[in-house]
Amino acid sequence: MKKVIAITAFLALVGLEAISQVPAGFQKASLTLANNEQLEGTIKEGGIAKGTVQFEGANGSKKNYSAAELNALTVNGENYLALSNDFYKVLVNGKASLLQKQSDNSGKMLYNGSEANIATTTEGKIGEWYLHNSATGDLHLLGKKNFDTVLGTALVDCPAFLADLKAKLFSYDQLVQAVTKYNQCK
Repeated sequence: MKKVIAITAFLALVGLEAISQVPAGFQKASLTLANNEQLEGTIKEGGIAKGTVQFEGANGSKKNYSAAELNALTVNGENYLALSNDFYKVLVNGKASLLQKQSDNSGKMLYNGSEANIATTTEGKIGEWYLHNSATGDLHLLGKKNFDTVLGTALVDCPAFLADLKAKLFSYDQLVQAVTKYNQCK
């Protein structure tokens, strides 16, 4: 009798584990819609790069969401913002955020009901870095040639950071450290 109960309990646990796993080709995700509603479920892999995610809710509902319909999403613990009709991976979060462009929806058709509009997005390509001012919502492209000028113009309220920037203590490859230092400024 004890063996039957033990086997039944084991099979029940294995069954629950199988049910809770994410299906192949999907990733666990949390979406924040444009109206700030939170959704939990999974998204199909590769959707972020295409600018539209195929979402399947915990209740089995399915829907495609463009970057224009979302504020943010979290995929397997990584945070993304939806800004200017594209997805951006958050590398540093704070009063200034360092983002990396993950999609390019420029020229794509977006639909609001039956009304079609051509998506306008930021300049720059997938993989390029952006500075996002959380207070104002401003988004600045950070190129290798202009990153110090952009940082010096956008992040003026921290004298210690500006002194380090002027002393050229940060290179383009150290953007994470530069934005982190700015966010630590009192």
